Amino acid sequence: HRWDRLPPVGLRTKLARCMAAYMEPGELRRKPKFQPEEYHDKGWAVVFILNVVLITGICSYAWYTGTFAELQRGGDAGSVSKAEYDALLRVMGVSLGCAIVFAVVWLLLLQHAPLFVVETACRGLPVLFLIGAIAAFVFGSVLLGLLLLLLAAIMGCYVYYYLWQRRFACAALLEQVSRVFSKHPGMFVVATVTLLVMCAWFVVWIFALVGTVLMSGGAAANPGVIILFALMLLWGFQVGIWVIHMTAAGLLSRFYFNEDTPNCVYESAGHACSYYFGSVCFGAFVIALLQTLYATAKFLEEQGREDGNIVLQLAGCCCACILAVLEQICRRYSTHAFNLISVYSVSFAQAGHVVIEMCWTAAGFEALVNNDMTGLVCFFGCFCAGLINCLVVVFYALSLGLATQMVFVAAILGFLVGYLLCSAASSLVQSGCSALFTCYALDPQACRNNVEMEKFQECLSFKSW
Repeated sequence: HRWDRLPPVGLRTKLARCMAAYMEPGELRRKPKFQPEEYHDKGWAVVFILNVVLITGICSYAWYTGTFAELQRGGDAGSVSKAEYDALLRVMGVSLGCAIVFAVVWLLLLQHAPLFVVETACRGLPVLFLIGAIAAFVFGSVLLGLLLLLLAAIMGCYVYYYLWQRRFACAALLEQVSRVFSKHPGMFVVATVTLLVMCAWFVVWIFALVGTVLMSGGAAANPGVIILFALMLLWGFQVGIWVIHMTAAGLLSRFYFNEDTPNCVYESAGHACSYYFGSVCFGAFVIALLQTLYATAKFLEEQGREDGNIVLQLAGCCCACILAVLEQICRRYSTHAFNLISVYSVSFAQAGHVVIEMCWTAAGFEALVNNDMTGLVCFFGCFCAGLINCLVVVFYALSLGLATQMVFVAAILGFLVGYLLCSAASSLVQSGCSALFTCYALDPQACRNNVEMEKFQECLSFKSW
């Protein structure tokens, strides 16, 4: 506060430049929209590319030197017959096809029957916990059953006294976002390509990890190397997730400011993979680091439980709790920061500063923090899709005469495939909803001037929001 007390002149100059790098929300609104002029956070993009090159290089070297040859020969003598293996592949093919159908049906329901979906989710969330409690009692886990029963009661009160009053607002919001996606089907193409790249990244990472362990004679299979590889994997996943988010945010932001064009999806994806890629890598690294530390804390907790070390178990549990909360805070912070970047083409630090400034205003705090209930609705839909896909897989596997162990494995994989594919489709909707709220917090007048935002205006008109 006392500028004259800063001793060196050089420090004053650096501080002035640092302060000038940030901007207020009013100053941000004067910047041109959707016109990136420079690459931000380039250093993080370079580090991430080096990370990808390193993993790919390890995988390629291990494959070129024949490191996996012995592993492949060892896999020929497995206990699974070729007939069972082929049957399992057919089951997973059916699982993947059904999961794609369920994801498409889910998006159609969000677009054409949003109120039905929201009301079903409100009624179904307490029922899910109640069914879990009954299952726990049946299998003899009384403590888990009581806990789930308590959660069912809490969820029922939460739905009755809070969520049910907001169901019309949530339905209007979902319908608005679904309408925009139906006009721009290229968004699903971008999301599908990104998910395929993420799958390829996972396969390359698996081969790189196995190759590193085999080439080192098992010496690399220590916690330090595993944690480092886990950080690399999660960083790649988070980059892919945030690229999809920024593409969806760019599309909805252009629609909000009435600047959408037929090619705005591919323009948003191009900006996310070029001008904004450094900022994406920066934000993704923070969340990936917190996820890695959380997994490490859970490992220490489990290790303490196995060794009977109460201190280690308690320390791991407390650290995992704190890291989980920090991850959720950083995820919410990054969501709105990336929404701003997709509009005004600023750096990650500048966008974060504007998000913090907007939280000090009444309208901004209400729009950013008191967000929406689409997350719970999407979770319910994804869980139901995974459960239905699991049942389909089980019945098909039993009809093929697979062993009980193979049916169990197919059921787990079927649930995961159905849940993850529906979750990928739902993440587009949630990204679009958050982008609309961020734009409204920054410039409410633009919403009133856009005649095609009638559903979002209807959403904001509910006093219970």
